[in-house]
Amino acid sequence: MAEVRQRTWKLPGQRTKRLAWGFTVTIKGKRVRQYRSEWTKDDAERELAKVKLGLEVLKANEKAAGITLGEAVERYLAVKSRHKALDGMKINTAHLIRHFGADTPLREITASRISAYKAERLTKVSAKTGKLLTPAAVNRPLSLLRHLLRLAHEEWEALETVPRIRLEKEPEGRIRWLEPDEEARLLEACARSRNKSLLPAVVLAMETGMRRGELLGLTWDRVDMSRGVIRLEVTKGGKRREIPMRQVVYDTLAALPGPHEGRVWPTISIRWAFEYAVTAAKLNAPLHFHDLRHHFASWFVMKGGSIASLQKILGHATINMTMKYAHLSPEHLRDEMAATDRRGSSDFGLKLGRMEPVTGVA
Repeated sequence: MAEVRQRTWKLPGQRTKRLAWGFTVTIKGKRVRQYRSEWTKDDAERELAKVKLGLEVLKANEKAAGITLGEAVERYLAVKSRHKALDGMKINTAHLIRHFGADTPLREITASRISAYKAERLTKVSAKTGKLLTPAAVNRPLSLLRHLLRLAHEEWEALETVPRIRLEKEPEGRIRWLEPDEEARLLEACARSRNKSLLPAVVLAMETGMRRGELLGLTWDRVDMSRGVIRLEVTKGGKRREIPMRQVVYDTLAALPGPHEGRVWPTISIRWAFEYAVTAAKLNAPLHFHDLRHHFASWFVMKGGSIASLQKILGHATINMTMKYAHLSPEHLRDEMAATDRRGSSDFGLKLGRMEPVTGVA
């Protein structure tokens, strides 16, 4: 709002009123008034025009500078407000703001500055482990920043270009599955647990490949016994998927005490019971609950299941993610090599040993 007007006022102790031309204008939400007794109406209009011109220049400069990192982060978190990993995103965005500064224009976060930030992170020592930060710990804030900058360019139209960000190469994730004797010992230990939900939950994890959150958050309305499928609505990938039941899964769910309403499991945590069972089973290597997902995927492939089918069951976005879980044991590979051994290979080796050396060239 901006307008030129004339106002009158009377100073204390004076009888006569004074007239003055001036203007009122709103700048960043605040009303600013300027009046001079020596101004004419034309003077007031000229001064107002100067103020308006200054505001236009200021707005142009702000537009050229673009949004700040703080503003971009606020907008980014609003976009991700329903994401399951929102808490982790808030931690990473707070870290980025501490390093680059909330008032830093987004266009000033260049590839050079990002590279310097990454180099600094690679020399940092973790307060928890006392060791250098892992590639994964270095990459998490970088991945978020890369996504934020892409949104600013592609959707918000706040950046002309997106600076290149190179992530550190991360080692393949830990792959662990159970051999048949280990599986039997674990299930026996789970059966002895005072937590009556432990054994059926472990069986379902082994036979479906569900994540712990998907498994423990399961409700009976997602268990379709008539069709023999488990329907997952809330998943890590954000997509619905169906998991066909093996017979052991069907029998395990059917045997759970009724009524079959609400949550499938009366407890939301089986961590300590599972860890006690793992210790009691005296397994050959450490085992985490998520390793039961690896166990399912590995044996699925070793028994002839296809990678494409496994991708759908596990709910992976790309086939590369599934290949990580479709790991075959060295014992299985050795069996395959023996099964494809050519007949008479030993005689062939002996013949090679009796060959005379070549002494000339024809």
